[in-house]
Amino acid sequence: MLIDRRNFARHRPWIAFLLVATAASSAWYFFASRGAPVWPGGGSPPGFTFGVLGGLLILFEFALWGRKKVRAWRIGRVQDWMVAHIWLGLLTVPLLVYHSGFRWGGSLSAVLMVLFLIVIASGVWGLWLQQILPTRMLNQVPAETIHSQIDRMVRFMVDDAARLVSATCGALPGEEPDEEEQQEVASGAPVSHITVGAVQTVGNVQGKVLVTRVPKAAVPDSEPLREVFRASIAPYLLEGKKSRSPLALPNKAESIFRELRNKLPLGTHEAIGILENLCDQRRQLDRQDHLHRWLHGWLSIHLPLSVALVILMFVHIWVALKYR
Repeated sequence: MLIDRRNFARHRPWIAFLLVATAASSAWYFFASRGAPVWPGGGSPPGFTFGVLGGLLILFEFALWGRKKVRAWRIGRVQDWMVAHIWLGLLTVPLLVYHSGFRWGGSLSAVLMVLFLIVIASGVWGLWLQQILPTRMLNQVPAETIHSQIDRMVRFMVDDAARLVSATCGALPGEEPDEEEQQEVASGAPVSHITVGAVQTVGNVQGKVLVTRVPKAAVPDSEPLREVFRASIAPYLLEGKKSRSPLALPNKAESIFRELRNKLPLGTHEAIGILENLCDQRRQLDRQDHLHRWLHGWLSIHLPLSVALVILMFVHIWVALKYR
């Protein structure tokens, strides 16, 4: 969840509650510890109270997963749950540290505390990523699309590029005309242009839009373009950075396309420019995928460890009640 000036008013009451609750619990704990030879632990009145409150808060924190998954639950808005999840999660830190009496305790207690601190740290890390990565994605990926649609967009790009190269270099023997050409021929209209669609390059995008209409007339001596397309451009558009192509590097790509323009006739330069633009969009999609994995990958650590924490917490409670 993004925390900025636009939605800070939603967080302000929870921040105030965190500060007041932390101050109150600290005052009670340190007042109860006056004159004691050791810090009060889980068996003391404040330690026991903080342990119960901390455990209940952990269960509430874990309930967010169910609230997100079960949309039928009408217990508050998910955004409100997220705000509470952030600040109540941070409140568990002083509560459970006071519950421990600043001691690791036995093996079970030590493992539980280490696991708890890792869960908190991973949550803070995820919150920090959510503050910086969306803005970075907006600035670095102007051709951003829905992440789940990236593979579909790639197929569109490859199909468009193949049609463009075929139109520029001429169809090979036995190569069937594309669907658009078939429609134009069937309608009796002159086949003079093809429409090339691609991911929009300005603003947030959710699909394929018109880029240009390219003359559909083969350019003499343009066959090297088809060869470069098959050997380098098409594999890169399909696989992106996984292809280990030099086209994944902006400077290398610029050099490659500049060399193509120098070698090929002027009539191919518009097509080369469009292919260069498609490669640039492919780099942006790779960048989007990379940032998306960082933005959501932390959950693969945070959620399983949270499940382990809840299970181990109940084991800790059972052991504490059995051997008290």
